[in-house]
Amino acid sequence: MINYPKINGLIAAVFTPFHPDGSINPALVSTYADRLKRQGVAGVFVNGSSGEGMLLSVEERKAMAEAWAVHGSADFKIIVHVGSTSVQISKDLAAHSQQIGVDAVGCMAPCFLTSSDVDVIVDYCQQVASAAPELPFYYYHLPVATGAHIKVNQLLERGSKRIPNLAGVKFTYTDFMDMHQCVSLQGGRFDVLHGHDEILINGLVLGVQGAIGTTFNFIPEVYHKLMEAYQDGDFAAARAYQMQSIDIVTVMLRYVNAVVGGKAILKLAGLDCGPCRTPLRNLTPAEWQQLEQDLQKTDFFELLTESRLVGL
Repeated sequence: MINYPKINGLIAAVFTPFHPDGSINPALVSTYADRLKRQGVAGVFVNGSSGEGMLLSVEERKAMAEAWAVHGSADFKIIVHVGSTSVQISKDLAAHSQQIGVDAVGCMAPCFLTSSDVDVIVDYCQQVASAAPELPFYYYHLPVATGAHIKVNQLLERGSKRIPNLAGVKFTYTDFMDMHQCVSLQGGRFDVLHGHDEILINGLVLGVQGAIGTTFNFIPEVYHKLMEAYQDGDFAAARAYQMQSIDIVTVMLRYVNAVVGGKAILKLAGLDCGPCRTPLRNLTPAEWQQLEQDLQKTDFFELLTESRLVGL
């Protein structure tokens, strides 16, 4: 197996920008990338759940990957999600990702005719990872969406014997025993990226160094402060910053789901990525008004003001 350096810091699970007519808007990516870089975000996760990746065509997914790829650097990693219901599509997307020079690929289990047999998922990952052998491969653990309820530590253990470029996991679940086992496995060689923003502090306790999240699009400074406080041993401050995050995540989840609510909040934060694609529904005018009122009860707008004052 190849030993890859671990990702430190925040990777934003970016939204896919759409035009009002529902077509993708790759031209917005340059503005989007510049914004995240100014905010100290360490990279992006493209075409994932927040990016409505499974609702895009193969060509649209490739176009969005290409739009982001040109913004990659040593300090700004581009990870492309290539998961699909078809292993052939996933292999095609993985090969394309390697061709355009991104930093890594991630792949969730198929979410139709799925399996909770870890050996089946290892085989699927092996096929996809082999299509991009020069890139680190991350398994995207999202069982609430995929139905693949496996122990990831078993996937990493067995996969390490069959997938040379297996780098780690985007762990978006609350089985912290499994997460702890992943972090500790084989002397800590695997990169475990935390996937639930509102409980990032739990992952820090277990030793994670990086995270991929939706709310990193609009309040990354809260998580920067959380991680700094935890590293400094100021656990009371770390808990306070986590609660600041929880208050905003709670509001976000009231508005359909994290994708619809999150995309709406990013618009209120100054970046309009357009509508969501069906079968997701967009907010009504009344819901937009209520969302803004709900956010006013949190620290959200104060955080935006602070960000503007420091030039973020």
